[in-house]
Amino acid sequence: MSASGWWEAASRRVPIAGWPAWARWLAIALLYLWLFAGFWLMFKGSQGIRLLGLAMFAAGLPLLVHSGRILMRERSRPADRRYVRQFMPAMLLYMVVMLYVWPLQQGMPPGWLKTATVLSPVVPIVWVIWGSICYVLASDEMQRLQHLVALAIGVSVVCVASLALGFLGAARMIVLNGSLALMMVYPAICITYGVVRCVLVWRARSE
Repeated sequence: MSASGWWEAASRRVPIAGWPAWARWLAIALLYLWLFAGFWLMFKGSQGIRLLGLAMFAAGLPLLVHSGRILMRERSRPADRRYVRQFMPAMLLYMVVMLYVWPLQQGMPPGWLKTATVLSPVVPIVWVIWGSICYVLASDEMQRLQHLVALAIGVSVVCVASLALGFLGAARMIVLNGSLALMMVYPAICITYGVVRCVLVWRARSE
């Protein structure tokens, strides 16, 4: 049974939508704690500990995609299940690449093989972005507008923050790692976009 199919079966047996608000929020908090613990273990300890962290992270990913539906007391749509089938393997591939492939570039001489190894994490990220685009296109008109507004606000916030950090760095008031700063642009946009969209969905449901 696929991850999405398991979630649908579990939601029928355990009607999470009927839980009180505090219970649903507690479940989401525990889910994020589980994911954080798995992510932390993937970069700590021995090989076995890292594999345990990867397994924990993989187990929590399907629920992460469905967490918004849990809070809104709605059943997952076919588009949600398709997104899980794209998002989950892409993120797992990204973690595996970052743990076991990307570190190999440290001992490689310059050349096409090192370039391919260094850029290997980009492939699963492109997969995630493509899945996100398909997910948005499968949404209705109101949801598309929410996605568009959330993305516009998220990009604007990240742009202003990047500009401010750039001015501070140019004035030598802070020291910036340029490579790290560029790598954090996409995660920052994802976080701000996600937060803004949650606010927009909450406002739409409360009106």
